[in-house]
Amino acid sequence: MKSRGVRVLIVVLAIAAMAGAGAAVWQLEQRVVAAQSSADAFERDAREAVVALADWRAAWQAYVAEGQPAEAWITKAAAIGEAIGPKLAALRTAAGTAEAQGVLESAIEAFSALMQHDARARGFVRAGQVLSASDVIFVEGDPLIEKAASGVDTARGHERVAAAIALEQLRRSELIALGAGAAVALLLMLALVPIPRAAERDAEAADAEAGAAEDAPVLPARGGGLNLSRDIGDGIVRRAQPVPDKAPASGDANGDDAFGPIDFGLDLPVAAKAPDLDVVADLCSSMARVQDTRELQGLLERTAKALDASGVIVWMPDGPQGSLRPVLAHGYASLSLSRMGIIHPAADNATATAYRTRSVVVVPAEVLASGAVVAPLISSEGCSGAMAIELREGVEATPQVRAVATILAAQLATMFMPGAVTAAPKAVAEAADSLS
Repeated sequence: MKSRGVRVLIVVLAIAAMAGAGAAVWQLEQRVVAAQSSADAFERDAREAVVALADWRAAWQAYVAEGQPAEAWITKAAAIGEAIGPKLAALRTAAGTAEAQGVLESAIEAFSALMQHDARARGFVRAGQVLSASDVIFVEGDPLIEKAASGVDTARGHERVAAAIALEQLRRSELIALGAGAAVALLLMLALVPIPRAAERDAEAADAEAGAAEDAPVLPARGGGLNLSRDIGDGIVRRAQPVPDKAPASGDANGDDAFGPIDFGLDLPVAAKAPDLDVVADLCSSMARVQDTRELQGLLERTAKALDASGVIVWMPDGPQGSLRPVLAHGYASLSLSRMGIIHPAADNATATAYRTRSVVVVPAEVLASGAVVAPLISSEGCSGAMAIELREGVEATPQVRAVATILAAQLATMFMPGAVTAAPKAVAEAADSLS
């Protein structure tokens, strides 16, 4: 292409394609920032609502506490209660998923019923009927408070999962926009590559054939060779099949059907099954309500089921060098755990890398080994370890699986302090014996 005007036009179009891709990425990035800000605001307001419910509960129970001024606590509870109602209503409006809106509706109804019980309790206290007030507070009111707080926690879990999926989709859209812009620009630039004329191409081809004829090897007669079909994806050489000169249309002289080379599809893609968000949200809520370390084993089993994993191990640092040691496990026999030993934090493997870099590490599946996802246990105190999830055969580490693993690891990290091992290896082996 020798026309200067056309070449300039192609360059301008390539620049315009890259500029359009950049503008699309900028718009998507603005949406990412807005989505992250909205998710953070919802998380903050939900935490404040749970804390306010706890404060109101303490003030309400102080109505009947021995030696406490009832009127002072009644005044304080009234002030806190006036703020809780609008908070729950604002959370209901800000919720972006139908599941979160539903549980927040239940929380609002529970709190409204709680205010009615509060009015009865105040009347009993002012009348000097302390026992009646205690029945209202501890027997009738406590279940309603638990329902309201649980509803807010469950809504937090739903919104957290939905936000993670939305951010992952926006990031993928950014990559698609960049790829599309780069592809268009590359195609336009390829149009600028000079193409030789037909006469020049014929002369070059004749020279090449003359030079190759002198050193050409002797080839076998057509029909006597073997056709080796190689699958580039899996690196497996297929069984060789003879190639006849001309394949019969329907059958040979003997009436047998003629078959061409048979292709075998190995490692066919299987539709990935996304984690059940209801199950994940319920699991997050259960983790938030853990009061005894003995509950962790059951939660680990539920984590494996939610991610369709064959085994889960929680690694935490121990000793002066901070070597990683398995402190909690599900799906492994005691002999397997004893052979794992410890992992140095600088080791070149997925668990150490996830702990060291504080990022999610994905181990792709191989022919004889399943895939895995390792998520760091990160909280406001720092990184307390890593959760290694071995996926079942055929299960892929999709973005949804990585997002859910990150959420569950973050929820689990709130139960541990960085640098402190919460379970001895002997206890892990005994827990594994009970599962094997």
